[in-house]
Amino acid sequence: MIEKGDLLDLSSNVIKPFYQQKSLRAVELLQSAITDPRFRIHKPEGAIFLWLWFDELPITTMALYQRLKDRGVLIVPGEYFFIGQEDQWDHAHQCLRMNYVQDDEKMQQGIAIIAEEVAKAYAEA
Repeated sequence: MIEKGDLLDLSSNVIKPFYQQKSLRAVELLQSAITDPRFRIHKPEGAIFLWLWFDELPITTMALYQRLKDRGVLIVPGEYFFIGQEDQWDHAHQCLRMNYVQDDEKMQQGIAIIAEEVAKAYAEA
């Protein structure tokens, strides 16, 4: 494929559109499930994950990670991506990385659980 130049065509015309659709579907599901105005999604830029931001989240994303893990949903806490910063930045504890490369049904279930746990965290504060 490399020698024929087919890899670039496959990437541009099959792989990229597939993941763009997955990303758009994930955003649609998230926006439908999480209506809190403190919730935002960082602009998707072509990776296989989305950055979710829960402004004023009263627990860290490490604590949210544990709650979600206990319910069978895995995310990546934002704290892992802000190592070495000398000052405390609230944003680092309010963002998480969510992978959207799974079947639609599992993604819907996971997003519903994320929505429930985030709503519960806000309500407990």
